[in-house]
Parts: sequence; structure tokens; C-alpha cells
Amino acid sequence: MRNLTRRHAAATALVLMAVAGCGGGGGASRHRPIPQGPTATTLSPDQYKAALSHPVEDSAYPQTSNPEVDSLHYGLVLGWDPERRVLTGKETLIFRAAESVGRIRLDLASAMHVTSVTLDGSAVGHQQSRDGLVVATGPLSSGSDHVAVIAYDGTPRPTAAPSTRSDQGAGLGWSTEPDGTVYTFQEPYGAYTWYAVNDHPSDKAFYDVTITTPARWQGVFNGQLVSSATSGQVRINTWHLDSPAASYLTTIAIGPYRQYKDTGPGGLPISYWVMDKDRGELPLLRRDSRKAIGWLVAHLGPHPFSTLGVVIVGGQSAMETQSLITMSAGALQRPDAVLAHEYAHSWYGDSVGPSDWKALWLNEGFAMYVQGWFEQSTGHYQYAGGIDHWRALDQRFRDEAGPPGEPDPRQFASANVYICPALMLDAIRKRIGDRRFEAMMRAWPADHAYSDQNRASFVRWLNQFTGRNLTPLVNRWLDSPTTPR
Repeated sequence: MRNLTRRHAAATALVLMAVAGCGGGGGASRHRPIPQGPTATTLSPDQYKAALSHPVEDSAYPQTSNPEVDSLHYGLVLGWDPERRVLTGKETLIFRAAESVGRIRLDLASAMHVTSVTLDGSAVGHQQSRDGLVVATGPLSSGSDHVAVIAYDGTPRPTAAPSTRSDQGAGLGWSTEPDGTVYTFQEPYGAYTWYAVNDHPSDKAFYDVTITTPARWQGVFNGQLVSSATSGQVRINTWHLDSPAASYLTTIAIGPYRQYKDTGPGGLPISYWVMDKDRGELPLLRRDSRKAIGWLVAHLGPHPFSTLGVVIVGGQSAMETQSLITMSAGALQRPDAVLAHEYAHSWYGDSVGPSDWKALWLNEGFAMYVQGWFEQSTGHYQYAGGIDHWRALDQRFRDEAGPPGEPDPRQFASANVYICPALMLDAIRKRIGDRRFEAMMRAWPADHAYSDQNRASFVRWLNQFTGRNLTPLVNRWLDSPTTPR
């Protein structure tokens, strides 16, 4: 999640792409970016089984969870017209019916107008209301696979965040700057502001995305840049994400970007996407990025994904978007801490994610602990004086937003899900010893790579791994309205 510093002080699936024709809405000038490129992807069961999920209805935000849909692959072909502020999209969604249904619902903002929907090659009815797209599929049997193609356009805008955090800015999802450039932050939801999606962390999927922009700009997305070409006055960038991702971990940025390449541990490809106005920050970004990822790999194990990178955007925050961190220029004031925290999420949050937003502490508690560990061991400035001083803050954060295991849904991602569970992890360390604890920090993401977990699964695994009954300790730290003794 967005780094707390701003708040207080692969699977290896191969994708076969079938290139289809151009799409787009009416009324376009000859200079308007029209989406072009691959609109369909065919994956065999062996290839897409890594994206099989068990979607649930969220306990805190049920309006953006659709447990009948298990998304396997999103093929997005997008065209962005910065002058008219119009996004045109053609989406090919491969999904599994997670239960027997006669219709499915996807999250899609009402600002985006759907012009047609087909299911398995045939036109079907659809209806939009309350930021939802209901598709009249007819009877679908549980476990059956289907392909929906959705054409849409509109002027996307952000949605309000369920939070009082100062770094939320204009809101969540697609944000357009006055000059027409684009960026996104979308936790716990917001992907639905620009494509039809099961916008919930329990549903991971593969992505192939083609972005058409003015030729002077670049469309940036997660994963690998497969191709980039200009045609007349437009540029077409095609991206492939080869590891299943939750929708809140996708990112898109559009603007006059340049790519700068680097190499991390084990030959890990690293890319920095920076506009000229922020290029002066590049040397510091490179230095601190190498330092952070090198330390993390040494302490947590191999990086879980095939690529890594940072895209510098507007706004006020930073976000662990999968394989490509989304970072506001303001967060570069302390890139060492921000990068250590957000890169740590590659292990805790991206690879191993929460099955429900009530389990956000699994992401943020681990990443916050690792940030403190990194700062202490590398001699950097330590957030709030370091973990030995965090206990004095614990009660305040519980009072403000509830205990970390039962957080106030109106205070999403407050400090209670960062500091309080980090202190719980430190209590576990003191109980089992440093050596066993460090082994635990490596084993948890390694044993559960590319999966969704919750408190029950964590406690079962923890007790088995340590050979101790730590259930009372975990429950006390997660549920108590007061700081545990």
C-alpha cells in the first residue's frame, strides 16, 4: 500500500495473442488515438491455471466484489485522447464461472459507456447501473470457462476513497492532470474507473494491455514492454504481465515518459519511467533502488517477479503496483524508505495477497516491519525512531481506526494496519528467536507464492512452522482494542 512515511511524518505463463482489428467510438478526428492491437488471448488450462482463484465477497466493501466471477485474463486495448479526455476501450475477458449463474456482474464506472458485449462469440444483453455492468449470460455452469468482449468509451474520473488519509488527493483510479497526462492509485478499488473488472484482491488474473497515445507520449503498464511503435501521429505500446495480479495492483501512466534501464540482483531487469521534469531525481532513484532491492533479496529471497521498475507520477503517494511501483514525485524526498517498503510488498502483498480487505495487515504489517528492519540494519533514518519506539504509538492508532484485525472500513489503510501488526511480528521474533524469525520471513512468501491468504491460513502455517501455539499471541495483537502487554 501507499507508504506510511507519507501518512505519518510468477507464474511463467506463455500467452498466444490473436491480433484483431481496430476499435473505437464515433466522432473521432483523424488525430484521435484509436485503440489498436491484440484483443484476444488464448491460454490452455495448463497455462492459465495459475490465475485460478476463489473469489469472495468482501466483508468491508461488498459493492466491489463479485464472487461469481473468477477472472483469468484481461486483454485490454485502450486509446487515450488527452485533448478530449476520452478513453476508448475494447476488453477481452477470459473468466471462469465460480458458481452456477444466469448472469454476471463486473465493476465498471458509470462514466464509461458500454456499446456492446459478446459472450463466447454471440451478442448478449447488458445493463449498467451504480458503477456496475450486469451481463445477461444465460445459464453458466460452475467451473465453466468463457470469453466476454466488451466495447466501451467515456471520460474516466477517480472515485472517492474510503479513507481520511492526506495522500488520497483527487481519489482512487484514473486521474487526469490538467495537461492530459494520466496516473492511477487504486487500493482498495479504482481499477473499475477505466475497465470492467472484478475489483477485488481475491481474484488474480493475467494481463495483456495495448495503449494507443499521441506519438510524443508513452503508455506505461505493469510487466514487460513487448513492443513500442509509432504510426503517423500515434504511439502503440503493448505490455504483458506474466504473473497473475489483483486488479488494485495494476497501474497505468500516460505522458511524455522516457525509459531508463538498470539491472538488479541475479540480472533482474529494472526500468525507471520518468518525465523530463523529474529526470534530476534519477541518480538518487537508481542508487536507492539498487540498495533497497539488493538488501531485500539478501534477506527475503529471490524477487518473486521477472521484472521490476518504478514509474514517477503525479499525486502525493506511492503504491506497490505489481512489478512496477507507482511513485509520486513527492515521495522521492525519502526514496530509500519508500522503495524498501514498496519493494517489500513484492513478497508481502503482491505475490502473497489478502483474500479480504480485513486481512490488509498481512500486507502492511510485514512491509512496515521490513522497512524498519532495513532502516535499522543500513543505518538510515528510522521511521518514528525505529521499531523499539513504535509501541508508544500503538494505542493511538487503535483508537483512531480500530484494532488491525477489525479495522474501521471508513479509515482504510490507516496506521493501525501498519504499526500494530509490525509490533506483533516483533513479538513473534522475541518468542522464537532471531534466526528462526528470519527463516519465517523468507518461508511465508515462498510457501504461498501467487496466492491469497487470511488470518486463519497464516496462523495455521505459523504454528506448524514454529512448532508452537502462537494463536493467542496473534489474536491478541489483531483484536485487542488496547495495546497488548
